[in-house]
Amino acid sequence: MVNNINSLRLHNTQLALRTLRVGNATDEDTSRTSRASSLLTGGSSGSSRANSKLSVLLEGLSRNNGTTKAAVQPATPKVVNDVTSNDFMKALTAKLKASVNDPVNGKQAQAMLTAIKNGTLSVSDPTKGVTTHAWNPDDKTSKAGKTEKIAQANWNDFLKDHLKRGDGGSGLTRTSDGSYIDKPTGQYAFFGNLNGKYYFVTWPAEVTASGKPASA
Repeated sequence: MVNNINSLRLHNTQLALRTLRVGNATDEDTSRTSRASSLLTGGSSGSSRANSKLSVLLEGLSRNNGTTKAAVQPATPKVVNDVTSNDFMKALTAKLKASVNDPVNGKQAQAMLTAIKNGTLSVSDPTKGVTTHAWNPDDKTSKAGKTEKIAQANWNDFLKDHLKRGDGGSGLTRTSDGSYIDKPTGQYAFFGNLNGKYYFVTWPAEVTASGKPASA
């Protein structure tokens, strides 16, 4: 009888310790996610719906410390690993073409396709420290862009430095087609995920009749 009681007590103690460990891990994950989500929204409860997709992406990045390791896609393995590869460019071009007729993202997708054709769309991955001009592998006249090195950084820090905020820092600046603004260059920008690979894209800002970049 004594042995049975001791065994029960030991079992209950182990369960309690296990619960504490799981609870602590959950609290830590929640804290990290909250910090990442507030990084670009300024911690305001009145964040615009337009930035919600970016917040979701950042939450995923936070759980992986800004260096997301996505599941390998058997059909396009290079897309996951290298934004400078032909496979990535093919997938990016296909994605943009499929979005041209979208009522929400169509104008932005068309602007990015035009930039690819003109050789003026840049794709960056700060976690690898690389940037390149995009090209269309299916177009024989489109030549592969030269890859350049940039400062390595995690996504949270990179986006904090590159996405422009409005006056007072209340929210991220967006254009009429929903694009962000790259703070260092003033170009239009997009941050997204393609087959498990995060990437940051910039292209020349739309110019109005007055000769100034179009504003949000």
